Amino acid sequence: MLAFSLFMFVLFFILGFVNGITPFYSRKGAPFGVTVPTAHQEDNYIVRLKKEYLYQNIIISILFALPILLFLRLDDLRQAEMISSIYVTAAMLVYLIISFVLYLQKRKKIRAWKKANNIKTEPKMEKIVIDTSYQKDLKVISNGVFVIAQLFIVLVTVGITLYYYDAIPERFPVHWNSANEPDRIVDKSYLSVLMLPVMQLFMIPVLFFSHYSFIKSKQKLSPYLSDLSSKQSKLFRQAWSYYFLVVSILTQLLLSGIHFFSLFFADSGAEWVIGITIPYVIIIMGYSLYLTWKYGQGGEKLFLHEAGELPDDVAEVDEEDYWKWGVWYYNPNDPSIFVEKRFGIGSTMNMARWQAWFFVAGILLFIVLMLLLSFAMD
Repeated sequence: MLAFSLFMFVLFFILGFVNGITPFYSRKGAPFGVTVPTAHQEDNYIVRLKKEYLYQNIIISILFALPILLFLRLDDLRQAEMISSIYVTAAMLVYLIISFVLYLQKRKKIRAWKKANNIKTEPKMEKIVIDTSYQKDLKVISNGVFVIAQLFIVLVTVGITLYYYDAIPERFPVHWNSANEPDRIVDKSYLSVLMLPVMQLFMIPVLFFSHYSFIKSKQKLSPYLSDLSSKQSKLFRQAWSYYFLVVSILTQLLLSGIHFFSLFFADSGAEWVIGITIPYVIIIMGYSLYLTWKYGQGGEKLFLHEAGELPDDVAEVDEEDYWKWGVWYYNPNDPSIFVEKRFGIGSTMNMARWQAWFFVAGILLFIVLMLLLSFAMD
């Protein structure tokens, strides 16, 4: 219980920190999703709002995390575990809602500040530049490598499981509580022993879609430094493409490790699972933070010394009418399905396209299938 509580406390703090630094690595031309010309992107008012957002997220996340430690004082371990699990789920949801409200508040303040200071984006200064050789010159992980690497791990996992099927106990655990004690044990069958590999198989298209949507999202290049901007964007996508591959492989290896532990080594205690899970979390979070801080959104942080000084009236194309709350993109005139996020790192979907809703339905179907597989083991 202590290890679980400390882990969740640290997780809350990390969540607050990661959410809080989002404005610092998002595109400078659209702080909190509001278009701002070059001359005002480093104004003290905007910098202050970014710092406020960081501090507020960290403080709120810590306040939400503190009760988790207080649950350790309960005498009934089972009751403490149940209360803690319910609280963590609810607290995470409430924190994310509060963080989003803070984002909207800062967004509203910047829009009011622009209006009060008569800061406008002149239409004549807006340009859109497209690199026609962008996808051809983009060196990223191929779709085949991305799928085959994961499929190989899953097939090896299935092969080893079937080969040693007779050595699997007639009953084995599939879930442990916060005290590292098994609280769900199932009977041996081909369905039960292969449930996790089947989940791994279903995860392949989900992880593939995450990679594909990121790589294929519409390019967003600076019209005033198009060559440099294209170079930044390509290196950015290349770096994150390798990240997606590493994460997918590590995720599949972690699940395979948990699978084998459940079938063959459950009697040795669940500390082994924690021992491989913590490094996994540290690696993927550390890797993502490194790439985020090095590249920024779209590689904007790369080669800043080559950019020189831009004219004060330069600004991104003002697409605020198509960005609902600066987060959801809805533009019926844009044929693109995937676009770069306006606030944060990565890509999102153009919700005006039917394909976007098809993908959303696919994700929901994946969740339903995972639940059905879980119930099938009862």
